[in-house]
Amino acid sequence: MLDLDRALLFWSHALDATEETVNPSSRGVYRRLRLPDSEIRILLQATADEKVSKERVHIDIETDDVEAEVRRLEALGATRWDHQQERGYDFWVLRDPWGNEFCVLQTEFPDLLTPRPSWD
Repeated sequence: MLDLDRALLFWSHALDATEETVNPSSRGVYRRLRLPDSEIRILLQATADEKVSKERVHIDIETDDVEAEVRRLEALGATRWDHQQERGYDFWVLRDPWGNEFCVLQTEFPDLLTPRPSWD
């Protein structure tokens, strides 16, 4: 079963997001995050379902320094799974602490990173 407290901590730090309240009766199943300077929200949902295959949808995190971002996410609990170098891209497929895959790749849209803080 996904530990929502740990998931909230991991993804809020990974995405620099803040928690928004949900109905108290839903807190055992759902947590909601809001991305900074955006109306975008991510809803984390606990499930007891066993992971049996690759996700059909996953998050891609763009960065101007792939290796530094991967190390930052590893410090939060992610693990490297697959290094890809294809079609002119160099990126990592990582797994979050529950085995869900997501990618860290070089930025395709540098203007989107302009308002974001640099990670130490």
